[in-house]
Amino acid sequence: MRLSAFPLLMSFLFVSFVSAVMVGSVRLPATSVLMHLFGLERDAGLLGTVVDLRIVRTVAAVLTGASLGVAGCVLQSLFRNPLADPFILGISSGSTLAIAVALVLGAGLGLVHAYDPYSLYIAGAVGAALTSLIVIGFTSFTRTVVGLVLAGVMLGYLNAGMTTIIITTSDVETMRAFSFWTLGSFSAAKWSVVEPVLPFMAAGFVAAFLAAKPLNAMAFGEELASSMGVWVRAARVLSVAASSSVVAAATVVAGPVGFIGLAAPHISRLISRTVDNRYILLLSALAGATLAVVADITARNIMPPLDLPVTAITSIFGAPLTLLLIMRRGGTR
Repeated sequence: MRLSAFPLLMSFLFVSFVSAVMVGSVRLPATSVLMHLFGLERDAGLLGTVVDLRIVRTVAAVLTGASLGVAGCVLQSLFRNPLADPFILGISSGSTLAIAVALVLGAGLGLVHAYDPYSLYIAGAVGAALTSLIVIGFTSFTRTVVGLVLAGVMLGYLNAGMTTIIITTSDVETMRAFSFWTLGSFSAAKWSVVEPVLPFMAAGFVAAFLAAKPLNAMAFGEELASSMGVWVRAARVLSVAASSSVVAAATVVAGPVGFIGLAAPHISRLISRTVDNRYILLLSALAGATLAVVADITARNIMPPLDLPVTAITSIFGAPLTLLLIMRRGGTR
């Protein structure tokens, strides 16, 4: 089942990608879309314009979903907690807070250019890393699943409160743009935002895969992992750096998108029937990308012509999944 999981998820991702390009307020014939996608027939008219716009949006969804899937897998393995997720643990909100500081205060002081992807990425990565370290500190005080989740949720509220204060003191235009962005959406995706974060996203993926084997050993306990020759502290730092890197990239592209990082690793383990992170990381990237694209398709078409926030869609399915996981683990154990 482990090997068959890869072509299965790749097939789902391909179908969802093509569907995302075809389905929308303007219906496009499947054959024309496929010809345009594969470069067999270039259309400079309406079809070409619509397809190109949707391709940017769908690529942003794929990259964001893959990033969150990988981050969720790393965090669940690092904390040995099935409920660990960038959104639930407050890491996404920490990244958002840092981006708000860079966007409003940094731009106002002339330290950074407004909406500069590089500056926003660096700020988001710092915010995600700091929040990750705080969450790691909480693990020494709480030993239960629900305790860690509550700590992450409270940290998320704290970050959200400070973000709100910063944004409400900014000008109206910035406040409106940032408020819409914080809902999580791919509607404003542009190549000028997606392309600059690709190297950082790739670096985060590489770091995550380098951490996969040490995380496998750490699943049996840090002491045992250390006796097996794993440098636990370095593995922990590498894991935090990897998750922070990809979470920051995803946040810059689409804003804070919830629950994909929680669901993707569980889907991957379910269909592959393995807990080996060397496989689960790649499967989580594919599953996360598919979930993000499907959520974006739903957000665009469930109440046309409204373009709903993606997080509204993922939350509808993610919240019941979280409750189910808590109940299956026996509440506060």
